[in-house]
Amino acid sequence: MSENNLFPRRKDIFQGNIKDVRDSVARPSLDTFYQVTFSFGNYETWLKDAPGKRRTQGTTWQQKMSLLCTQAEIPGTQFVTSSAIGHHQGITEEFPNLRNFPPLNLVFYCDADMVILEVLETWMSYINPIKTRKRDYSAYSRFSYPETYKEIIHLTKFERDTFLEDNNSEYLSTMTTYEFVNIWPTNLTSMRVAYGDSNVLRCAVTLAYDRFFTQFEDLEGQVPMNEPNLINSNDQVQRLKGGQGGLPLGTTTLRSGGLMQRGGTPYVNPASNYRNRRRGSGAR
Repeated sequence: MSENNLFPRRKDIFQGNIKDVRDSVARPSLDTFYQVTFSFGNYETWLKDAPGKRRTQGTTWQQKMSLLCTQAEIPGTQFVTSSAIGHHQGITEEFPNLRNFPPLNLVFYCDADMVILEVLETWMSYINPIKTRKRDYSAYSRFSYPETYKEIIHLTKFERDTFLEDNNSEYLSTMTTYEFVNIWPTNLTSMRVAYGDSNVLRCAVTLAYDRFFTQFEDLEGQVPMNEPNLINSNDQVQRLKGGQGGLPLGTTTLRSGGLMQRGGTPYVNPASNYRNRRRGSGAR
C-alpha cells in the first residue's frame, strides 16, 4: 500500500447538501444545561452541624449548593512530556511521563442564610483547625488527615432534549458525567461588598483533586461491568464486627476492623497510608 493512500481523496471531502447533515450540525451543546452534584461521603466528619431544612428552604444543603452553583468547568488534562533525541536519525520525539489535572473552579450565588459560605468555610477550617483557643497568642494549628476531608463531586452535562418524554423523537441526547475523585478546597476567594448598585453576592472556590473519570452514556437501564481488582466509588464497604459476622463459612475477614471489598477481597484504603507512614516514622 502506498503511503499516499493515507491522505484524503476527493470522495472523502463532503460535497453534499447541507440538508443531509442538518441534524449533525444543528445540535450544538449549550453551556447552560449542567448540574454539579456534591456526592459527599465524609461530611459528617468535618460538618458536624449541617444546616437544617429551615435554612435551606425545605431542601438539603447539598441540593441548595447544586441549585446555586452558577458557574462550573468541564475539566481538561495535560501531559508533561520528555524529549528523546535520535542524534543519528535527526528526529526528536515527545513521550508522556506525567499527567496533570487542572483545579476545578466553582462559583456560587450566596444565599441570605449564608449556607454556601458556611459549608465551604467549615470544610476549609477542618482541614487546618486551630488546636487551642482562637484568640490565644500561642494558638497553633495542625492539618487533618486527608482521608477525613477529601470528597467526591460530580458534574453532569445534559442538553435541552435529554429529559423529553416525546416518543416521536428519533433521538434524545444523553448525559455526560464527570467524577472528581478526592477533591478538596484550596482557595476561597474574597468577596467585595460596597455601597452603590446592589448585586448578588458571589462566592468562588478553587478545588484540587487527584483525577477525574468520565461517563459519556446514560447509566439508566445499563448493568455495570465489574472489573477485577477495581473498586467503584459507589461500592459499599462493609464493616464486619467480630468473627465471621454471620457470613458463610470460608468467607475471609480481616481481624483489624474487618474491612471487606465486594467479592471477598480485603479492602485496603490507600489514604490510610498517610497515618501508617506517620506512625512508622516515629512522628508524634
